[in-house]
Amino acid sequence: MHLRSTLPFLFVLSLFSCKKEDDAAPVVSAPAALCGIAGARLQASFAGESFCANASLFGDLGADVITINGISTAGMTLTLELDSLEVGTYAMTTDVNHALYTTGMGLAYESSDATPATLTIDSHDTGSNRIRGSVMGPLTEPLGGTSATITASFDITYIE
Repeated sequence: MHLRSTLPFLFVLSLFSCKKEDDAAPVVSAPAALCGIAGARLQASFAGESFCANASLFGDLGADVITINGISTAGMTLTLELDSLEVGTYAMTTDVNHALYTTGMGLAYESSDATPATLTIDSHDTGSNRIRGSVMGPLTEPLGGTSATITASFDITYIE
């Protein structure tokens, strides 16, 4: 028997060979995506985009207003100007507790008086300068008047 005549037979055998179950690679699930760390986290969902302040993030207290600003590596930004600093739920409008979001394409959306979003302060520790909360509701494009809903959360240690 020549080698040439046995090759098709060997090829057919290799196609139908079985693998033992214990040889199978274990199934490993991917870890959930993390956005920041405790005391340095700003993340959101807006108009189908996921936002994580993973390029730049800061919190600053000045004149009884905390400014939180985050930039994602995809170019989106989220800025929160928090006037209400006690635990509770507040309206986010044009002048009080203002929110501004820019998409990766540079389109701006902000909180408005006509359809305010909601700010919830879950905790605020003035000793450690740490504030935690969330934002939910419509943000409106100032020129065209279209709006989209934001759902955001923050856990920020700010400077004074």
